[in-house]
Amino acid sequence: MNFKQKVNRPVDNLMVRLVVLLLGLSFQASASVYGQAVSLNIREQPLAEVLKELRRQSGYAFVYRDSDLEKIPPITLRLENKELLEVLPRLFSNLPLRYTIKDRIISVQRIATPNATTRINAMTQQDTARTMYVIRGQVVNIHNQPLPDASIGLIGKDGIRSALQTKTDGAGKFTLPVTNREQDMWVEVSYLGYHTARVASKADVGFVVMEVSDAELEEIFVKPITTGYQRIRPEHSTGAIAQLSTKEYESRISTNFLDGLVNRMPGLMINNDIQFTTTDPNGNISSRPLFNVRGISTMSANQQPLIVIDGYPTELTLNMIDPNEIESITLLKDAAAATVYGVRASNGVIVIERKQAELGSPKFSFRATVGITPEENYSRYRWAEDASAIVTDYERALASNTVNSTSWGLLATPNQGTIRRSQAFHILAQQAANMITDEQAERAFDAMKSYDNLADYQRLFTRTAVAQTYNFNVSGGSHKALYYITANYTKNNSSNIGNDNNRFLLSARTTLRLADRLSLELTTDYQEQRSNGSPVPTPSSFAPYERYQDVHGRPAPIIGQGISPWYNNVLMAQGLDDNLYYPLIDQQAVSDRTRNVNNRITANFNYDLGQGFDLAFGGIYETSRSENRYYASENSSAARAYVNSYVAPNADGTLEYLVPKGGYLRQNNDNVSGYTLRAQLNYNKAVAPDHNINGILGAEVRNLINAGNLTSFFGYNDETLLHQPLDFSSITTGNVDAGFGLGRNLHSQYNNWFNQRYVEDRFVSAYANLVYSYKSKYSLTGSMRIDQSNLFGTNPKYKYKPLWSLGAAWNMHQEDFMQEASWINQLKLRLAYGFNGNVAKMSLPQVIASNEFNLETSPNLPSLRRLSYANSSLRWEQTSNFNVGLDYRIFRNITGNVDYYQKNSTDLMGQAYIDPTIGVSPTLINTASITNRGFEIGIRADWIAQPNFNWNTGIVVGHNTSKVTEVYQRTNFNPSTLNEVGYVEGYPVGALFAFRDAGLDSAGYPLVQNETGYTYHTDNNSTNNPTAIAMASDTSGLVRYMGTSLPTVNIGLSNRVDFGRFYVFAMINYYGGFKIRVPRPNPASFRPLEGAGNYWRQPGDETHTEIMSLPAFTGRNSLDAYNYSDKYVVNGDYMTLGDLTVSYRIDHVPFIRRAGFRNFEIKAQASNIYTVGFNKYNYSMATRSYAKSFVTPTYTLAIFTNF
Repeated sequence: MNFKQKVNRPVDNLMVRLVVLLLGLSFQASASVYGQAVSLNIREQPLAEVLKELRRQSGYAFVYRDSDLEKIPPITLRLENKELLEVLPRLFSNLPLRYTIKDRIISVQRIATPNATTRINAMTQQDTARTMYVIRGQVVNIHNQPLPDASIGLIGKDGIRSALQTKTDGAGKFTLPVTNREQDMWVEVSYLGYHTARVASKADVGFVVMEVSDAELEEIFVKPITTGYQRIRPEHSTGAIAQLSTKEYESRISTNFLDGLVNRMPGLMINNDIQFTTTDPNGNISSRPLFNVRGISTMSANQQPLIVIDGYPTELTLNMIDPNEIESITLLKDAAAATVYGVRASNGVIVIERKQAELGSPKFSFRATVGITPEENYSRYRWAEDASAIVTDYERALASNTVNSTSWGLLATPNQGTIRRSQAFHILAQQAANMITDEQAERAFDAMKSYDNLADYQRLFTRTAVAQTYNFNVSGGSHKALYYITANYTKNNSSNIGNDNNRFLLSARTTLRLADRLSLELTTDYQEQRSNGSPVPTPSSFAPYERYQDVHGRPAPIIGQGISPWYNNVLMAQGLDDNLYYPLIDQQAVSDRTRNVNNRITANFNYDLGQGFDLAFGGIYETSRSENRYYASENSSAARAYVNSYVAPNADGTLEYLVPKGGYLRQNNDNVSGYTLRAQLNYNKAVAPDHNINGILGAEVRNLINAGNLTSFFGYNDETLLHQPLDFSSITTGNVDAGFGLGRNLHSQYNNWFNQRYVEDRFVSAYANLVYSYKSKYSLTGSMRIDQSNLFGTNPKYKYKPLWSLGAAWNMHQEDFMQEASWINQLKLRLAYGFNGNVAKMSLPQVIASNEFNLETSPNLPSLRRLSYANSSLRWEQTSNFNVGLDYRIFRNITGNVDYYQKNSTDLMGQAYIDPTIGVSPTLINTASITNRGFEIGIRADWIAQPNFNWNTGIVVGHNTSKVTEVYQRTNFNPSTLNEVGYVEGYPVGALFAFRDAGLDSAGYPLVQNETGYTYHTDNNSTNNPTAIAMASDTSGLVRYMGTSLPTVNIGLSNRVDFGRFYVFAMINYYGGFKIRVPRPNPASFRPLEGAGNYWRQPGDETHTEIMSLPAFTGRNSLDAYNYSDKYVVNGDYMTLGDLTVSYRIDHVPFIRRAGFRNFEIKAQASNIYTVGFNKYNYSMATRSYAKSFVTPTYTLAIFTNF
């Protein structure tokens, strides 16, 4: 039966229960907050004091003008256990004030008195005949950012307000026509959550800077959504967008940018525990951690989301982003949100806004962190305690089948001496040759069994990892010039001795007002990272009985990793270098150093055209230089082996060194430079009282050059810098006969030592985005982008095809029929559809080829290997996006969103059969397709909001299922092959397959069976026997689909509790809906798992063990059946306690205050604390190894200061 059976997608029961529990908890707790009781016993107190007490008890914020509370008589009021909504009517019943409630904010305003109204009307009537003029200005916050919808009015010195008023536009600007008489009045500006500002009335009042009335209120207000191209009011947005504020991001200590995003934004999957292994159309196998938005939508192109910093996409690496500079992070997930980025938006877009300067005198900030990760505790691993005995017995049994009395003598010959042999083989060979007695052989085997190198490995190669970061910035300025300068230094000493890296970041940002309507934003970034590495083996690299040092503490060779020591002595006697491998020597003799230097310059001009229009033009220029220097000194194993491989004996007995003696140096330099030039017309204005338009129209030119070269030096000495020439043709022609049996070294390929690279990508783009809103209740959006590039073909059918999107939003809570549902504070329905793109660079309109020597010719000749044929119909990969979502705020303290999406990715780059008369098939064309669908839930609940006590919870839920709907199918369906494919038609991305296990036969070989129970024996290792053919067939029924290897569910639960000067933050992560393959015990491995010694030894053992016989471990068919058994595919769901952070502010301490600190905060954090796997093995992928049943935490201490 064909194993392409129907794929079941049951939602994991645990995930369902967890989501329901969390949602239930949300609604239960919200109800308690909404009905919170208030008690007052006030006698003759000012109203302002009463409002402060109400805020303390209820957590609601009160916003009012001080002038509105003037002349209000003292308040006397006594209440016991009354709800706030009962208290407010009694408090304001006899006062000339009115109040409105929005979210957790209560606005209080004075009701105009008849006398005041009469005077205003009279003043207005008298002034109608007077000459009019216009007051202009712009309202900004302390960061010089515009505040739209601020209220503008006029107030006289006698406190009487004019009837004339207006509001600021999207750019924070306003115009107010007034009469001559009102020129002596003050311009009054009010904005919710900010102190009221007054400035003298004149034709141009310039900038009006608003200061936040309460720092906590700033978190309540929803800031505009930043897409990188424009700012959109949240109520007008139609796209699927997630945001993370500074406070949320900095709740944990982050020294790496991505660490602070894990499970914090719905739709974003970041998981470094799980590696997704794929094979690209050219046959290259690669593995990478999960970093994607709403699943994987490509097979050959970049799978990561596009990163945008300060409005421009960046080509720089993510580790160059300073987490201390994050102001906000916006995730654009669907077409309505991201289509403006065109052919780079299929994977989603992450928009990063960095911190900006504040108006005023210089302000300083300093942060320092130190993190410690303890050494690994290998005693807790699931390795067999008697590992040396198991491996020794296995190797002894294996060698005993081939050793005879001539074996030892043959070890001194090239044919046998160059074959990798175990220590057991050498002992048995000596015993068979009567060089040692049976008793001596047993003592040698006992010595092997009694020693385990794990403790020595830890002592010689590992240490406690320490990471340090220091961050300093200064900012300030005036309206004419704002500046923000920051420096960051990071030093990491890894757990491997001899490996460390250092990073230095410097950034300067300034905003200049060049003229009345012209401003310039200029940013420069310098980033440098230096990495030092030396080779460190893993604990399982060698057999546990191998020694790193001899009895005198000198470096010892690894016997089982190279040629025979006996043959090595023969070679050395003839004049060759020691050809054995010494890990301790290589640790000192090999260095791998990398220096990365990045520069980034951004300049943006903005010219105010008036009437809601402004023109933005500017661009970015980035350079990245990477210098890798790999040096293997003459003492290193690699250099000695390379020289020995090309030693030829002359007729006179002398030796000819075709490769000069000494070390070698490889220098690899990569240079990336790119620029983007952009011109954009912006329009943001209320064209009528109920109609608002926010639109952009722009064009971009982008160029990216990636060039590099590799050069090498031989016979090189790093102290003298001297090197010797090498005739490469003499070692690559295929005519070399060294005579010592060491063979040709794979490094002899010329392009492994010398090559040049040059790639240039060019783009020209035009784009537009329009947001229309009616009464801020109904919104429509549309966007379109056309990208032209040298990466695309010339076929006119695809050349000018635009990417576009349409979206609609309905703020339902503003409808009349919703007003009775007082518990619903916000309810917005969103709907969007459109297209995004992606670019795969594995095929071009031109032929792609690489240079190499042709090993099929004699002599070998330089040649070009074709990688891809010219494709005139080449086009971008396209993804259609459908999204429906709901944003809500309920009970005034719970906000969230729910989204359902479907993505259909077509024209993906993949292999396909084409017309064979062209001369090649298959080849790379736009042929494959993938679908993704799922839902997302985001919840933020402020359970308690008191001045000295706050508790909030964040919940993120993502569910994604995928299906490969079309791809060229390989003929080999053996799970060992499918394990590396990643994409199988008809199944999810990352599908996992296994053989139907039928136990062991009477010889200890695995049995596999089909759906009917018919069994196949695997004791024949031929690839052409019936068993092997059936094991690679999709119709034999031996192979079954087990599920996807990628999580379909991710959940993040964060809690933060603020109590006085303390706060505690905790993060729990859950990944589910996927399968994992459990490694099976194998006595042939160098570090066998528990139980590996219980392998099949004699007939009948198959009834009580599942570990096959020793001979079976040497066969391909039996190994595949054993390692890819369906019995060892289990549920992969796991949960982690990711972070626990505690913070305490000590700025109240007299010494700290006298020192001038405005804030002084001490933080402590434990990360990667605990994990549990939901399967019978308690196997959690968070450990990154089945052998490891726990996670190793990191402990961090930090200080955050401002002064």
